[in-house]
Amino acid sequence: MRFNITARHIALTPAITDYARKKVEKTQKFFIDIIWAQAILSVEKLRHIAEFVVHTPGETFRTEGVAGDLYAAIDIASHKLDLHLKKVKEKTKNYRSGKSAKSLVAVSGSLRSKVAESEAGVLPSKISDVSQVNAKWMTIEKALTEIESGSKPHFIFVNESTNRINLIYKKSKKGFGLVELEEPHF
Repeated sequence: MRFNITARHIALTPAITDYARKKVEKTQKFFIDIIWAQAILSVEKLRHIAEFVVHTPGETFRTEGVAGDLYAAIDIASHKLDLHLKKVKEKTKNYRSGKSAKSLVAVSGSLRSKVAESEAGVLPSKISDVSQVNAKWMTIEKALTEIESGSKPHFIFVNESTNRINLIYKKSKKGFGLVELEEPHF
């Protein structure tokens, strides 16, 4: 991460530079892939202003802290930035988990409608039973231990590393197979 600090109407000391740098580097616990960050420190009469600008792939975050002391202004801006980044990361995480769940519901819903059509005589019925599956977020290693401990010949889960629905199944004496669903192209 590149870090740039700008001072307006104040003398920039190494202590202030280090303090601001440490506060900005703390934000990497929310976003690892921060491209660059900038701290703008200024004084206007009795107001000390600290402004942080953090650029990540796809988005730029900007916060400002105002106080009677420069260190307090840096603390306020850093706290605001932490709250903002945490909120955005949680939204992204919730959106991703909701997307997979919606696609699972859509797949089971379309299968259910096919069965209903076949029961109505529109399609020849070869499907005798429809069951719903609640896919959990996990790694492939955890899914392997799950299928080894269970009695079912297959296990459906959402892969944490690819955010896609996967199916792991037992092969006859050859180990296991893995199927990863692609996004449909309409």
